[in-house]
Amino acid sequence: MPKAKPQTRIVRAAAPVRVIRPARIRAPAPKTTPPCMTSLLDLPEDIIRLVLDFLPKMTDKVLLACVAPKFRLAFEGWARAQKNILNIETLETVPLPELIRFFKVAGPFIRVLQVDCASFQKESLLVEFVMEYCPNLEEINYSNATDEFHYRNIMTKMTHLKRVSIECLDAEDVLNFDLQSNQDLESFELVNGCYTGKNLCGLPNLKTLVLRDCLLWNSMDFGIPLKSLHTLELDDCCFEVMHQSLYQKIAESCTDLKELFFSGCDTNFEIIAELPKLERCTLKTWMTSNELNINFLNVLAQNRGNKLTYLHLNGQFQITNEHARCLGQLSSLKELQFSNTDILEDDHFKFFNDLSQLERFGLDFCGHVMDIGMMRLLRKCLQLNTIDLSDCEEITNDFVINAIGYCSKGSGRNLVINVKGTKIRPNILMVG
Repeated sequence: MPKAKPQTRIVRAAAPVRVIRPARIRAPAPKTTPPCMTSLLDLPEDIIRLVLDFLPKMTDKVLLACVAPKFRLAFEGWARAQKNILNIETLETVPLPELIRFFKVAGPFIRVLQVDCASFQKESLLVEFVMEYCPNLEEINYSNATDEFHYRNIMTKMTHLKRVSIECLDAEDVLNFDLQSNQDLESFELVNGCYTGKNLCGLPNLKTLVLRDCLLWNSMDFGIPLKSLHTLELDDCCFEVMHQSLYQKIAESCTDLKELFFSGCDTNFEIIAELPKLERCTLKTWMTSNELNINFLNVLAQNRGNKLTYLHLNGQFQITNEHARCLGQLSSLKELQFSNTDILEDDHFKFFNDLSQLERFGLDFCGHVMDIGMMRLLRKCLQLNTIDLSDCEEITNDFVINAIGYCSKGSGRNLVINVKGTKIRPNILMVG
């Protein structure tokens, strides 16, 4: 047999394997932010004013105003729209150059000045700066004043003052000051001082006089400032004269008086009831006296309250059925309030028969009034729409339930009860 030919195997080399690697992705180069070319001076005026609102101290606002003329103009525009208050004590440690700059920039825009007269640091200098650079002051509030307080000279140089308040260290100090250049003065308040009336004569626009814890002297000038008053407050004052003389002067002088706040209502007070324009009256027990002059209430009752629309009795006044009967005849009243008394009781409400215009009634710390008394009031006063009850622990949820039932009858009636410190849930209910 022929031999088989050997088979030839052709072995081809495998093609080299190519490994394709993914292309490297390069992150784009970060964009460079161009430098901010905005200057502080480019800020719009409304933003500058917001910054001024944010700064807590007037001295800081002045520093900002001095950065550039644009900031100065923004400050002046902002300051004209504000009631700028300056506490003089905040300037006592300011160096002289900064003090001068402060008054030149801010002085014309200061409207209210607060002065602690017990602080003597830079007193003379500050007085001079205020008199020179603050011509538009409208209000000054002094504290810790004595009969020699140097800051009183500011009042002499001002011409636009409308309100002045002075709190004294000693009630026996007779203050000497001059307000005659301030013919537009509307309100004067003296606390713990000696009042004669002398310094307030010749001020035709004086409408409000407040004397608290003061010693009142029966001088020739005492009644003159009273003639233009609309509001008079004599709170816990001691009288160098008999009450009769004081009451007489008030009745004769205060012919335009509309609001009276008085501590005491004892003998001879009935002449006050003859004030022809009196609309609001608050009476408070004075020291050891808790007498509520029945003749005062009788005169008012005979005139059906005259023009009196608001009466507030504050303290442990001796209220009898006769007093309650007179109160119940003040048909001009629209608001009646009692405070801090345990003498007012449910039976007194039986006599509130002619309060035909009463719209609001309030009790504050009146511990003996209960639900029965409140319902009597609600039934008798058909115009009553608001009751304020604060810290009257004997008034309960039953009053609210009964009030809802009563007010829902007929055509319905709206009643708001403001509650705090009672046995009623502490919220405001609308009944109707």
